[in-house]
Amino acid sequence: MKNTDCILIADCHIRSHSDRESDFFAMLEQIEKNPPGSVIFLGDIFELWIALDGYESFGHLHFIDWCRRNRTRFEIGFIEGNHEFYIREKYQDAFSWTSNRGYCKTENLHFIHGDLINRADRNYLLLRCLIRNPFTRFLLKLFACSIGPHCSDLVRRKLKNTNLEYKRQLPVRAIEEYSCQPDLSAGSLIFAGHFHEWHRFQYDNGSVTMILPAWENKSEIVVYHQDKTVSVAPWKDLYPTA
Repeated sequence: MKNTDCILIADCHIRSHSDRESDFFAMLEQIEKNPPGSVIFLGDIFELWIALDGYESFGHLHFIDWCRRNRTRFEIGFIEGNHEFYIREKYQDAFSWTSNRGYCKTENLHFIHGDLINRADRNYLLLRCLIRNPFTRFLLKLFACSIGPHCSDLVRRKLKNTNLEYKRQLPVRAIEEYSCQPDLSAGSLIFAGHFHEWHRFQYDNGSVTMILPAWENKSEIVVYHQDKTVSVAPWKDLYPTA
């Protein structure tokens, strides 16, 4: 694999002490041994990550250690998904860049998680605003010792059940509206997670939107090559361990 390749990973939904957690860190170990040009995490890497003392597990801290160790060797970008909160505020030093909305790498190359695409999902958007604000963050920090575990479980269940109606089918029209908005340059390439299944959409203005497969399903990653081609495969097919 060329060292200019860009590895894209989304929707791992890692839970502590699970087989998937072990597989995830085995993948990171192989990437570290064979570094690409960049690794970009497009959100929901963990099932829940509230980046405050009292809410984090060993897995979160292990991941941060890996990022800090490697950010000087290759680009590491992180976009918060709808299951991750306050990473940008606490861990900017661990990444080349972080965002809680999206990132424009070049004028025509964009990375987003995807949770903000469907503006009709008002219940989720309201919940997002309630959690991602300084006052809520202050309260979570203040009461971490007493309500941390209970609050974490409540947030996880709310995120899982708030927008079931909008999770049942891909919002094709909303993806098109997002991809063709005037603020984006014609011919833009957009990578998004959140919707868990691989899709490629091309529009009349030349823009292309690619929805990443969820890593949690088949351990698939996406590779964006220097020649602008894209590969999708389980990570062990690209980084064999033997």
